[in-house]
Amino acid sequence: MRLILLPFLFAGAVTCAKAKTIKISDAPSHKDSTAAKPDTAKKSNLEVKVGFTNNTVFLGRTDSVATASYNLGLTYTLKCGIFFAGSVNYIPSRQFDKLDGGNLETGYNFDVNNLSGGIALSKYFASFNSTQLISSLDATVRASLSYDLFEVVTPSVEAEYALAKSGGGNDFLLNTGLEHEFGFDKVFYAHDHLGVSPAFHINSGTQNFYTTYIVRKKASAGKRALHASVKGNGKGVSVNATTGKGSTTTKTTSSNKFQILDYEWSVPITYGLKKFTFEFAPTYAIAVHKISDDGTTTTYVPNSSVFYFQVAVGYKF
Repeated sequence: MRLILLPFLFAGAVTCAKAKTIKISDAPSHKDSTAAKPDTAKKSNLEVKVGFTNNTVFLGRTDSVATASYNLGLTYTLKCGIFFAGSVNYIPSRQFDKLDGGNLETGYNFDVNNLSGGIALSKYFASFNSTQLISSLDATVRASLSYDLFEVVTPSVEAEYALAKSGGGNDFLLNTGLEHEFGFDKVFYAHDHLGVSPAFHINSGTQNFYTTYIVRKKASAGKRALHASVKGNGKGVSVNATTGKGSTTTKTTSSNKFQILDYEWSVPITYGLKKFTFEFAPTYAIAVHKISDDGTTTTYVPNSSVFYFQVAVGYKF
């Protein structure tokens, strides 16, 4: 599964190297009946982006303690739409492992008239005691499509297959949404653009990622307790390598049930000035069908909501 896209991406890269300057997205559309000009072709570019989020949230779920993080990412995009990306994140005010994790990603994005979409393969890295729920994921494969309906609303759908770490079980995730962008040119300068895109999304899927996270968190706590015990008196304690307890985790079926996971309302705001991009994305999420795993049984817990935001600055070369 992790290598399924590599032959296609390699073939696409060769095609990109031989491709002419005119792209698919340069073809005429009903928005503009005039033929595309060759000099409007998109070029390959490298983007550097620095971001901050006040709380790491995944599908409406987060650790019991809010985890802020800084992110540094690099994305190289070929003019045909194939891209290669990598990022690392830094967790402030943490006792251990300040550099918390990151990911490598490759894929292909396209834009044909009003239809946009793409496929991507991601590999995740995380410290063992990470408090980010996404740290339970090993790799993901996803595909997405969106269509601009008469410049009024843009429905979208994204399907993702996620592989959990430590054989914790795989997940199928589905995101559906509606959004509309309000665009404004020459707001402050002759070459700037302001975009405001209110959106509503529904995330559905299974929750093996969450039970895997709980198991990893308990194992991390067990290792810290063992380290403290050895350091304190030179004697160890019996800790299960999987759960961090003396008991064995029992696989439950509720985490394998496909259901709605959260509802999200967001208003991403993007301001572009020449090669710079400034982003601010506040999000309000209501998590539903939450589960709690004590290491032996899994039960449902009350729904909860969380508000978080992300800011980022990017520069394209």
